[in-house]
Amino acid sequence: MDRIEVTIRDVERAVPVVREVARHTPILPFEGLDGQVLLKLENLQRLGVFKIRGAWNRISRLTEEERRRGVTTLSSGNHGRAVAWSARRLGLRCVVRVPEGAAPQKLAAIRAEGAEVVPVPRAELVRVHEDEAWRAWPETYLPPFAHPLMIAGNGTAGLEIAGDVPDARTVLVPVGGGGLAAGIAIAVKARLPEVKVFGVQAEGAASLPTALETGRGFRLDRPETIADGIGVGLMLPPMVELLKRHLEGCLLVSDTEIRTAVRRLALEAKVIAEPAGAAAFAAWARHHESLEAPVVVIVSGGNVDPALLVEVLR
Repeated sequence: MDRIEVTIRDVERAVPVVREVARHTPILPFEGLDGQVLLKLENLQRLGVFKIRGAWNRISRLTEEERRRGVTTLSSGNHGRAVAWSARRLGLRCVVRVPEGAAPQKLAAIRAEGAEVVPVPRAELVRVHEDEAWRAWPETYLPPFAHPLMIAGNGTAGLEIAGDVPDARTVLVPVGGGGLAAGIAIAVKARLPEVKVFGVQAEGAASLPTALETGRGFRLDRPETIADGIGVGLMLPPMVELLKRHLEGCLLVSDTEIRTAVRRLALEAKVIAEPAGAAAFAAWARHHESLEAPVVVIVSGGNVDPALLVEVLR
């Protein structure tokens, strides 16, 4: 896979494109017994997740030939829905390939946008990414994280943070494939050079720490976490190179801590977050004593399984 280059100018160019569809989401304080933190509420974004930023920045720039072929992507849910929504807005055929066992409510949301859903065995996921098996697909492939336009679109959230919290000192971002963390880090540090940006992963799907340490791509054979949105377990080499340049490191959280974070956000902050969306808040709760304040955490999505939410809130 080719080297990925994204600059602050790329993020700035994405702003007017992303603003066509995405909201400037609020940043609100959360005050608890363990201190204060600022919540960047991407769960209030269109479709309930940050993904529309990168997806629209990419799909709206397709050539006519690429549009004629229709589009496809690989996603466990949120990215697929964002691509399907964007494709429907542009009148394009859309196929979303999903890993077997993906959350039913997220698959229903993808189908509701008019996309065809095609299950893919989990054993095939690595081959799609690492061996670029997507090149054999007839549609135009829109990667879920490893594309400059996707990363730049996601980075618009970082510009919002820099503008809304100019005294921020730490930003925590959940990491699946790394597209959100890379975009936010590039944007925030261009505006606020002293800010430290940390990625956050679930312990059962933590591919980033090893990747950052070795500087090479890394994958887990069996990633396991309640947070399906960051349960990729794969860091591609070009993403590692990008993240190594812009992140201070990676903080880990357990599934138990993520469950507690979902519960606290709902009951104390009245914020509904899916497990991946609550991961950065969980990291703040675990690591806040070592983090320089003010701390901004990204609540990246709110598309939680209702049954899981009920279980967590009991």
